[in-house]
Amino acid sequence: MHRRIAAAAVLAALALGSSPGFAASPDAVKAARDATRQAQAVTFALLQRGGSGTNLGTVTLQRIGSTRSRIRVQLANPAAAGTRITLHSGTDCHDPHFASAARSMLLNPFTGRVSQTVVALPLTNLQSGKYLVAVQNQTARQQFIDACAQLSGP
Repeated sequence: MHRRIAAAAVLAALALGSSPGFAASPDAVKAARDATRQAQAVTFALLQRGGSGTNLGTVTLQRIGSTRSRIRVQLANPAAAGTRITLHSGTDCHDPHFASAARSMLLNPFTGRVSQTVVALPLTNLQSGKYLVAVQNQTARQQFIDACAQLSGP
């Protein structure tokens, strides 16, 4: 007898839980969507080039579908004269030849301290260890890179 009452109570609770009155609030749905988006983002340190290892900001990669990614670069203190950001093919920020390599893509300029660009590369490709993000003062020579982030890892 007690088992029947317990089973009826469980069924009633399940039926009530699936009713529209228990639907997730818009705030909960937005929070879940934001958490999913954040979980799909990967952040790398943007380090000063030249051996000092000073963290100048971050590069965050975010998956957009299966074929595109967002590259978000945030600088702690952008140069007043303007800053140029490029995505390079390469594996080593200290390689003296990567700055002048032909295979690079100019990323969007900064708005304040942040630059965001959507590229036609899947997140897995960007994280393969074969790409670098370079930051340089626009008035500097092309070969002089101020900061770099190697995009590799999970």
